[in-house]
Amino acid sequence: MTRVVTVTLNPALDITYAVPAFAVGSSVRVETVRSRAGGKGVNVAAVVRQLGGDAVVVAPGARAEPDPFRDGLDTLGLPHHLIPAFASVRRTVAVVGADGPTTILLEPGSPAPAGTADAIAATVAGELAGAGALVISGSVPPGLPDDLPARLARLAGALPVIVDVSGPALRAAIGAGAVLVPNRAELADIGAGPPVTVARGLLDQGAAAVVVTLGEEGAVAVTPGGAWHARTPEVVDGNPTGAGDAATAALALRLACSSPWPTALTDAVATSAACVLRPVAGEIDLDARRRWLGAITVEELP
Repeated sequence: MTRVVTVTLNPALDITYAVPAFAVGSSVRVETVRSRAGGKGVNVAAVVRQLGGDAVVVAPGARAEPDPFRDGLDTLGLPHHLIPAFASVRRTVAVVGADGPTTILLEPGSPAPAGTADAIAATVAGELAGAGALVISGSVPPGLPDDLPARLARLAGALPVIVDVSGPALRAAIGAGAVLVPNRAELADIGAGPPVTVARGLLDQGAAAVVVTLGEEGAVAVTPGGAWHARTPEVVDGNPTGAGDAATAALALRLACSSPWPTALTDAVATSAACVLRPVAGEIDLDARRRWLGAITVEELP
């Protein structure tokens, strides 16, 4: 069984409110509440498990007990190594309205104390033996250096590494030899121009490959061997929270077994769309994913 090591530098407790409608400035009755351990790497690990792989979560956690984040990982059945760092783990709130788009509220991460980066690096290095891939996802909280994702990526040697970060952390990771997974807006912060053109520039600077997620338009993969665009045959309505993490999970498993890039991209888009159908991040509709694997269009780009 392929094992994926996931790193979540800014973990969270994800709270999802389902509401009939949502408007700023009004009182809204919440119909259902869901709470789970979250953060991008946690979502990746959860989807890896649903796809038949194995995963371990490495993350900074709370210094004191009880720790709802640790308890949430145990509830999900996800093996984990947490580095005591925060007074408490932050929360995110997704408000999912039946009549409109999802609204997401993100608390900032607490400052990490001195020594946390070295402790995370040592933990990741210890987990890489026997792993099939390394995934580093999410924002970098205060107290951790922006180049920590790049530093962790370089620990992996020949293992496939996927880095899904943004801003200064993404810039620092360009030359680390990893597969970068920005969305359209994150890529635009790096450079102006069509996504494929900007992505090819990142290859020239040392990225192993670039997968740009485009929402309902699917995703584009740009590699030294070619470029492809994959998309579902129809627009998928639902909760997009965690869709990019689901795509990353599928990519990690495919890259770990050396799948051709068009196959890996197809799986990433199918798995991402299957996540949109579920009410919370970190879950996918396996039946929908199977249907889309055979229906997704992949176009080779010039």
